[in-house]
Amino acid sequence: MVKLLRFLVLLLYTLPLLAQEPTITWGPEIPQQNRNLNRLQVIGLGANNTFYTQYTQQNQVTLERYDQHNQRTWAVAIAPQSPDGNLAAFEELVILNRQAYLILSVKEKFKKDIYLQQIDGNGNYMPEVSLLASTLPDAAVFAKTLKGSLLLVLQQQQEPQQTSVSLFRGSLTPVWTTTTPVKGEISELHLSETGTAFILTKLPATNSPEAAFYLYRFGSRTGLSTMQPIGSTAQRPLQAKLASSGEDIVVAGTTSPAPFVASLLPEPTGTFFYRFPKGRFRKVILHYNPIDSLFLSNYKRYKPDQDHSQRLRHLQLKHLLPLTNNKLALLGEVYTVNGSQQIAMHHTDDILVTTFNASGRPIYTTSANKHQTTSVKETRLGSYIVSSDQDILKLVYLDFEYNYNEKDEIIMASPRAVLKTPVLVTITPDGKQTARPLRNTETGRHQNFYLVPTSAYKVNANEFIVLGVGKGYYKFGRFTF
Repeated sequence: MVKLLRFLVLLLYTLPLLAQEPTITWGPEIPQQNRNLNRLQVIGLGANNTFYTQYTQQNQVTLERYDQHNQRTWAVAIAPQSPDGNLAAFEELVILNRQAYLILSVKEKFKKDIYLQQIDGNGNYMPEVSLLASTLPDAAVFAKTLKGSLLLVLQQQQEPQQTSVSLFRGSLTPVWTTTTPVKGEISELHLSETGTAFILTKLPATNSPEAAFYLYRFGSRTGLSTMQPIGSTAQRPLQAKLASSGEDIVVAGTTSPAPFVASLLPEPTGTFFYRFPKGRFRKVILHYNPIDSLFLSNYKRYKPDQDHSQRLRHLQLKHLLPLTNNKLALLGEVYTVNGSQQIAMHHTDDILVTTFNASGRPIYTTSANKHQTTSVKETRLGSYIVSSDQDILKLVYLDFEYNYNEKDEIIMASPRAVLKTPVLVTITPDGKQTARPLRNTETGRHQNFYLVPTSAYKVNANEFIVLGVGKGYYKFGRFTF
């Protein structure tokens, strides 16, 4: 009786969510002009529901602004100049307080100066070029913004990788600057609402498994730094993702046995999970777990390796997504490239999902089985969009293998007839999946116009800015769950 009641509650809870039909509102057609649309990306939101994109071609960066109707209003070529009018180097474009800013640098023999310059809402360079920091010539520049805050990280490439970390707020007033050795390659930055900053780094494959990654914390008031190694003597972390979960910080990823050489791309056999309550390292909650053996057995039976030798070696983690009650979902995708440079093909395969409870123990592991193939010369239509509603995950990707009849039943399609219809896969809290085509997106073979999931930009949990590509044109749209 209790089980029946639980089932009914779950059914009533999930039915309204399953019934919702995502929609896309497309903007006008924009001539493609032989663009490589793989190099067009949304970088942030502007005022009044506008957004900015960055396009790169032959080392030339272009900043573009689109209005609330997804129409491009202007484009400006980025040509950095120092305060004295000389040529400077481009570092990054960032959106701060819904305004576009250019980070540029000027290198001299013994130093490198980092500057910031605003580009106004009409695409004009503002005259003021502000000095943010100075560092050594070999330093790499990283930046992260959150509303009115800018986190600037300058990491020297030579040992001991001395790194300057600065937080700016408001009218770019410096809050704090600290300098400390930061080991390894910077993989992710995180900035909290209070101004606490985190840097996740990955160490070379030759490093010990006890410290395959490092997480650095910089306090919100003074920038005081602390460090936490990520790893164990028995299991080597292979990939890691960083996310906030309420007030906590979580690092999770995949592992292989410690003796395996990371540079040889060992197949992941487990997962790890570190939770830092309120972002502090004093009372860490951690778990290392093997990947569910039943899942692996079924997965490999359904997807034999054939020419993919241990296909999970090519799993690339993409998301660590917070759910309700401090749960999280770790998502990755199997991705390979094969063939010669002239005829190389992208293969974007199965999405693997593991969800964790608040203490880091796996709840379920599952996969959305697909295979998407695209020439490297074409716009990549592979990959996926992910969102969540309570504990329910929603995945959207193009189906390259099947079509669907009027009852939404799968029917096999030949390569020449496949519609590449967007498919919504809903995963409920018990790991069960349902899949159905999205017929109202105005995309697919019949329209000769296709959704590009790799370019999706998350506005919030229920809305994404998405790119669509047609013959000789593209369009931006608003995807709403």
